[in-house]
Amino acid sequence: MNEVEKITRDLLLQEFEGDLPYHKEAVIESLRQLIVYLLLHNLEKLWNILYRIDVNEQKVKALFAQNDPGKIAPEMARLIYERLEQKAQTRILYRNK
Repeated sequence: MNEVEKITRDLLLQEFEGDLPYHKEAVIESLRQLIVYLLLHNLEKLWNILYRIDVNEQKVKALFAQNDPGKIAPEMARLIYERLEQKAQTRILYRNK
């Protein structure tokens, strides 16, 4: 696990309850499962998380237009992971300056 993946995982743990694996693809799969749960049981919490993470609103709205949690969750997991990965890279960049 490289430094970006570690920071990304730590950022995810701040937003989502429970534990996450250490490898990127396994983290994204766990995230997908959590998103399916939130889509079905606590949509408001999911919206709050998306807002705090600052995931691109237009992309999120396009996903919700599909109206199928099974199709929404994998892409949303990828969007969340990519956004937090960007934040991790920014933290590393500014920490090293």
